[in-house]
Amino acid sequence: MKALLRASAALLFLAGCAQTPKSLPPTPNGMVLIPAGDALVGTDDPDSDDERRPLHRVSLPAFWIDRTEVTNAEFARFRPGHTFAPGQEKLPATGVTYDDAAAYARWVGKRLPTEDEWEKAARGTDGRAYPWGNRWDKSKVAARAPKPTQRLACGKPSRVRPVGSVPAGASPFGCLDMAGNAWEWVQGHPNGNPEQRILKGGAVGYSERGCRSYERGIEGAKAT
Repeated sequence: MKALLRASAALLFLAGCAQTPKSLPPTPNGMVLIPAGDALVGTDDPDSDDERRPLHRVSLPAFWIDRTEVTNAEFARFRPGHTFAPGQEKLPATGVTYDDAAAYARWVGKRLPTEDEWEKAARGTDGRAYPWGNRWDKSKVAARAPKPTQRLACGKPSRVRPVGSVPAGASPFGCLDMAGNAWEWVQGHPNGNPEQRILKGGAVGYSERGCRSYERGIEGAKAT
């Protein structure tokens, strides 16, 4: 994997504030509870980049995370200038910078997840490679949408699928589209570089490797 990936990055999953289980109110609509406890993150995969090794254990407090990616319709309520073609209301919001993603999260009273939180939500606690297990299965990832036969009046045609289109690819906690469909911003800077940001989950048109839950994409902080 190259140091920089050219991705159509989405803001995607948003984490709520961490609390102890006894103090947690009912799970907000559209979110799932990731319980407190240990999880395996990173990897021992020799094909992975050095910064993702080794596989190691982390302990995290409980938190909520969105079940699906943030849609065009949802993001447009925050940013009216976010445009998309008719019929694409339920596609994940793409072409969004990290700063805009974080601002949207604050606007709805949430925040972007950390990389460790994202990995736990995506792969459970056992360190699996993909949300569904350790064996690649392309049927559990959103396939690239076909190119439209007519020219669209609004921007370039999107090749992603509506959020939640592949329930068979759900994570152990029930999160959807955490492998493929659209890249997802998470908190943090790779190797402490303030000019770069981290993306997770891969996207349509990318290889199987990008869909591994422990892998990361790296983009400029202002990239979309």
